[in-house]
Amino acid sequence: MKNITIVGAQWGDEGKGKIVDHLCSKFDVVLRFQGGHNAGHTIVTGKDKFILSILPSGLIRNKLCIIGSGVVIDPVHFLKEIDLLRKRKIKISQRNLKIANNASILLPFHSIIDQVREKRLSKKKIGTTGRGIGPCYEDKIARRGLKIYDLEDTNVLKTRLKNLIDFHNIFLKNLSEKKISFNETFKLLVSLRKKILPFSIDVSEFINSKFFFKKKLLFEGAQGLMLDIDHGTFPFVTSSNTIPATAATSIGIKPSKIGHILGVLKSYTTRVGEGPFPTEIKSDIGLEIAKNGNEFGSVTNRPRRCGWFDAVQCRKAIQIAGIDSIALTKIDVLDNFKKIKICYQYKNGKKKIHFMPSSNKILNNVKPVYLTVDGWCANTTGIKNKKSLPQKAQRFIKIIEKLINTPIVFLSNGPDRNDIINLRKID
Repeated sequence: MKNITIVGAQWGDEGKGKIVDHLCSKFDVVLRFQGGHNAGHTIVTGKDKFILSILPSGLIRNKLCIIGSGVVIDPVHFLKEIDLLRKRKIKISQRNLKIANNASILLPFHSIIDQVREKRLSKKKIGTTGRGIGPCYEDKIARRGLKIYDLEDTNVLKTRLKNLIDFHNIFLKNLSEKKISFNETFKLLVSLRKKILPFSIDVSEFINSKFFFKKKLLFEGAQGLMLDIDHGTFPFVTSSNTIPATAATSIGIKPSKIGHILGVLKSYTTRVGEGPFPTEIKSDIGLEIAKNGNEFGSVTNRPRRCGWFDAVQCRKAIQIAGIDSIALTKIDVLDNFKKIKICYQYKNGKKKIHFMPSSNKILNNVKPVYLTVDGWCANTTGIKNKKSLPQKAQRFIKIIEKLINTPIVFLSNGPDRNDIINLRKID
């Protein structure tokens, strides 16, 4: 199998972690390329359940894992997550976990700023996790943020941290909020630097070395394509680019090395937070899907809004990401529905729309046009091959495949890591 990049092709929470876990045994390295600890990957192994938010999912399989420069790293949370996994007998050391020395550092005050803005300044909430991801990315783009390598020299760290805190204290003072303490923050970073720096390397130099010339790489995305800062439902998006092209930038490799692009889709649609959602179900059916699918954020525990599968949205995701094939997840959640709907186009007044518009004004006014199919009303969990699936479930899969014009290669039919059917080989 060639190199592969795995991305969520909806608004996140599609089950990327499970697909990474399923595939990574065939790869040498797993690389996380964007986002922060606002992204949750859940892996269920028998009675064990692992929830990762900053560490790559490949650690559960004891793979070499790398976090790229496109990720913002909260050092406190990073070390805490390592400790939690070590307590559960997962081996983690600088041998199997490495972070980019030019990745941005997310500090405790970033979350304070995030929460203050959401509560006091936004007339309409975006629906952030409040974990400081946005403010940290802002500091990166404004060239005032801290990098992992700034921890190497305490004099450099002191100067850069003071400038950063002085900038943010102007904002907090204007809102009569408590100012950030330089001494407390500096002391925290000094106490953590010797624990963080052993994991730190020049990722581009490392991954482009001769040692990796014939190694197989698996790139792991976070969030979903519809939350991409450029191509998503702006401003109700995350603060990073979630599209696969970001992997090359974050790791520092040739774009051609990101390989085959696998998009992960749920058999229905969900999103967390605010923003347009054409196929959202606001009746008891939506609540039933949420209950069946345990649709609560693995990191934040926030309830997810639920809706029917949206082929219009998926076609856009496939185009902007260059998706080659699909992993379809959570088909078991629909096992008990007599009728299932699939959105195949939108209507805006009398106008038919086959491609998801970028404008939120238009998107908020469109009406989904549905194809209604018979449900299979049978248990799909535990089935190991496509031919054993109920005929109506097979028809559902074929309809989706035809509407999005992309092959479905994997089908997830339960929460456990072994509840996956290989439908066909990846080209």
